[in-house]
Amino acid sequence: MGLLSNLFGRKGEKTYRWKPLRCMPGDIVDLMRECERIEAPIVSLEVEYDGMRQLVGMSSDFERDRGFFDTVWYVDDDEYPSLDAFLANATLGGRRFSDISEPVQVIRDLEIGDPRGNVLLAQREL
Repeated sequence: MGLLSNLFGRKGEKTYRWKPLRCMPGDIVDLMRECERIEAPIVSLEVEYDGMRQLVGMSSDFERDRGFFDTVWYVDDDEYPSLDAFLANATLGGRRFSDISEPVQVIRDLEIGDPRGNVLLAQREL
């Protein structure tokens, strides 16, 4: 296989830097809840569902005196002010995130790379 085939796959096959991690959407929600609970509200995952890749996560502003604040949950450019709003409105591959009952693929964690770096997701891998 040539250099370009290694980079782009052969005949349209998808290539990944890491093996995608298959998990349920609820596992991603549990990861967000846990990160919020331990006051480290930063999750940024590239997720594939139904052939469509999207960014899913949560982020916060941080100041030394205030700690984390203004946490938002998101899918791509759509932001939600709370996890409840995220669960009620966020869509992945055209379906409401909370209604998806099939596994999704976590392609990568934008903060740490390999999605298995998230112990909670690695433990729940299908």
